[in-house]
Amino acid sequence: MDFNTWEDYREQIDKTGELPEDWYVLGIDLGTTNSVISYWDSSTKRPEAIDVSNGFGKIPLPSVVQFRSGCRKGELPIAEEDEWVIGEEAYRSYKLYPESTVRSIKRKMGTNEVVSLGGMDYLPEAISAKILAELVQHCQNLNPKAEIAGVVVGVPYDFDDAAKKATIKACELAGFGKKLICLIEEPKAAALAYNFRHSLEQGEKIMVFDFGGGTLDITVFHVAEKSEASIRVKVISEGGEAHHGGDNIDETLLEKCYTFIQSKTGQAKDEITADNQAELIVRTREAKERLSGVKSFRIPFTFCIPPFVENYTREQFEHLISPFMEKTRKLVVQVLREAYDGAINPNDINRVLLEGGSAAMPWVKQMLIGIFNDEGKIYSSEKPALDISTGAAYYAAMKMGLLDSPELVDEQLHAGVVTDRPQMMVNFETTIPHDIGFEIEKGDRKTFFAMVKRGTPYALAKKSHVFTLAGDSAEDMTELGIRILERMNKQDTIEKCKLIGDVKIAGLPTRPSGKTRLRVTLSVEEENGLVRGMVEDMGFGDEFVPSGYKQGFEPRRYGNTVIYNT
Repeated sequence: MDFNTWEDYREQIDKTGELPEDWYVLGIDLGTTNSVISYWDSSTKRPEAIDVSNGFGKIPLPSVVQFRSGCRKGELPIAEEDEWVIGEEAYRSYKLYPESTVRSIKRKMGTNEVVSLGGMDYLPEAISAKILAELVQHCQNLNPKAEIAGVVVGVPYDFDDAAKKATIKACELAGFGKKLICLIEEPKAAALAYNFRHSLEQGEKIMVFDFGGGTLDITVFHVAEKSEASIRVKVISEGGEAHHGGDNIDETLLEKCYTFIQSKTGQAKDEITADNQAELIVRTREAKERLSGVKSFRIPFTFCIPPFVENYTREQFEHLISPFMEKTRKLVVQVLREAYDGAINPNDINRVLLEGGSAAMPWVKQMLIGIFNDEGKIYSSEKPALDISTGAAYYAAMKMGLLDSPELVDEQLHAGVVTDRPQMMVNFETTIPHDIGFEIEKGDRKTFFAMVKRGTPYALAKKSHVFTLAGDSAEDMTELGIRILERMNKQDTIEKCKLIGDVKIAGLPTRPSGKTRLRVTLSVEEENGLVRGMVEDMGFGDEFVPSGYKQGFEPRRYGNTVIYNT
């Protein structure tokens, strides 16, 4: 029997009650700096991360893509054909191929900013697809007979509609679009992974502080209900910023290193070769990571003439990035202040869970202690680099019917000891992270009109607005143009809103001015967080009966969506 979609595999699992050995249910963390893939182990009933280092024990795959042509400019051929290199080797050889290596592509998802490699232009989703394909290939290396049954991919809370659509497109380009079950917000995946290792108690409020290479996601969960059979976890606040991560710190430290070179050698930034700039980028990231474990680090500038070493202390480093640190603190405070049901007192937070590689920097924990006044509340995840992918794999298993009643295991999990706690169903009540609405004209200016507001549960994320067509021309009466926007922060002006898509409704019945009413409905689907629309002709009372025109649409950022009434 042929299985084409994840639903086909799910149906077969429902019939047999088991997951065949060659079927793989996957969770993927497509990260800015590193990416991880985990699979559901049906024998242990828990996810296992896949070692992508070919036996060297380094699980995360650097999110680096490199194109190597058959020969480098001015050199003899070094390979018979072009080659794509993804992961650790691409990262380590970045300084040899700086012009043809792409890093942190996740930051560009949802944009139409192209990357030129090997004489061709690629959109961000095409580069991300190569990372995804590489991850899946490592899974298939475990078992040549492997069939991908279902996949869940993590995305940041702050991803807008276009970035989510780009992620779905990347999955399609990677070859498993029909096996994609859904996207999952990364803080939800982290909380899910944490829940399966620790017992959460009713009434607890838990903040997930997910600080990665590209983004900062802050989510507060409330354990609303807990019984012997189930636990209900509700999102009560979300925040953070899409472009606030370890990469920003790398850039700040890199600029400082350029001043060291200028001071010691007289060489300006624009005089440094591309190869040496690439090496400096690698050295900068190494310095940042080493200063998390030691109080000073000697940064080598071996490519300079004369070569030198700069001793740099953690104190100097933290002073350098102090504006970034203060902004991070304000983002945490904002999440507490702008909770959906009213401000949250820091004393009411029971645990703060640190996730993401950037959260390992010592100043992060000290900043949070300063906010919550209790070091005992700050928990570092046992496996911060793996939690998003394992949480996504847990969710994939639940969606595939493999974990209808997931086991909760205690903190002895790392020793392989599982408790006899009763099995429990985990229910997440997640909410819309951003306002969704229209651009409207108010007098002589344009403003944002919110339809579905942040904090609305996905189950209720559907709202309609009736437009009455009026004008002087026939075109005014048979067409309607609407611009759908996403407001990332409630204080943002319309200029800062993100475009979801322009929609043109044409071919409407010809009626006098003011006699055509259209109901436009916007909804946000829970599985992927995408915005959908519906337009319906309501006519005008008894005078003009509805024409029966009713059609759904999917707005897109690049290119108008035209709906024509035929």
